[in-house]
Amino acid sequence: MRERFRRAGGGRFGQAGNMAGHREECCSTPPCPSPYKREGKVKYFVMLYIIPLVIIVVCAAVIAVILGRKFPRVANLDVNNLSEEKILQKKKEIIIKRVEERGNRLRENVKKTLRPLGRVWGDAQTRFRSYFAKVETLLRHEQSVKAREQRADQDPQEREIKLSHLVQEAEQYLKLGDFEKAENLFISAVKVDPKAASAYRGLGDTYAAKNSLEEARQTYRFLLQLEPDDDSVLVKLAEIAESQGDLEEAIGYYQQAVLLNDSFSPRYYHIAELLLRVNQPKTAREAIVAAAELEPQNPKYLDLMTEIAIICGDKELAEKGMNGLRMVNPDNNKLDGFRERIKKMEVRSPEVTRAVAA
Repeated sequence: MRERFRRAGGGRFGQAGNMAGHREECCSTPPCPSPYKREGKVKYFVMLYIIPLVIIVVCAAVIAVILGRKFPRVANLDVNNLSEEKILQKKKEIIIKRVEERGNRLRENVKKTLRPLGRVWGDAQTRFRSYFAKVETLLRHEQSVKAREQRADQDPQEREIKLSHLVQEAEQYLKLGDFEKAENLFISAVKVDPKAASAYRGLGDTYAAKNSLEEARQTYRFLLQLEPDDDSVLVKLAEIAESQGDLEEAIGYYQQAVLLNDSFSPRYYHIAELLLRVNQPKTAREAIVAAAELEPQNPKYLDLMTEIAIICGDKELAEKGMNGLRMVNPDNNKLDGFRERIKKMEVRSPEVTRAVAA
């Protein structure tokens, strides 16, 4: 096997050696131009330059053909209408944003600019108000001085006649229900004589008739300063307080009125009613007894006196009131009820009665 291999290898290697020798011989001879080499160079040039150029020309031709076919459509296409709504919306958004930014900047600049001016304006307003208040005070003082001078220059008798005429005319309008004219005339009377009690009384009555209770209250209180012993003014103040639900104040005014003038039994009777409403029956008993003493045969007073006496547990006073009521009004429906309630009461001595009353 080795021999065969050697032979085979030797043959091959021998051929290779022959070929190498042949190449050396060829190389030793001078080169000669070959037509195959020239043909290779031409192929290389064609592949490198001609073929790409042809491809480019063909592509350009294809593009030209496509554009030639599509050009009418492209020419008819209105670029301005493409996504017009989107474009307009975008433009609006941009414009609005710019306007807002400019507005904010302008607002800030205006604030910065006007801030000192605002301070100056505020100071000017304060100074003007102060000046105006001073001027108004001076004008009022001047008017009051002129009014005093006019009253001083006027004859007292003439002033009294004018005052009386104004008050009488105002009272006529008050009776007719023309409260506006009555009010104006009473105010004119007050201007003639600022201390005219009749003018203030009529003015208070006008306010009360108009249901301007607060104005009436203030007028009556001022009148009370001019005439502190006028019990009728106290009664009117009590009536206003009662109408507004202030029973304690009303009781106080009524009590002051009866202290000034204790000859009016209805005032005692009304005080007793109010005292019962505020849960003061013992004080109410004193008021109704005073009313019954002034009018001992008044059934209304006897009825209330009996009721208050039963509430206070004063059996003696209750029997006295019931007997007086039976004599004045024997058909009174309350007599039987009073009799039954009095029977259930315990008999008390005068000392016990006074102690309970206290």
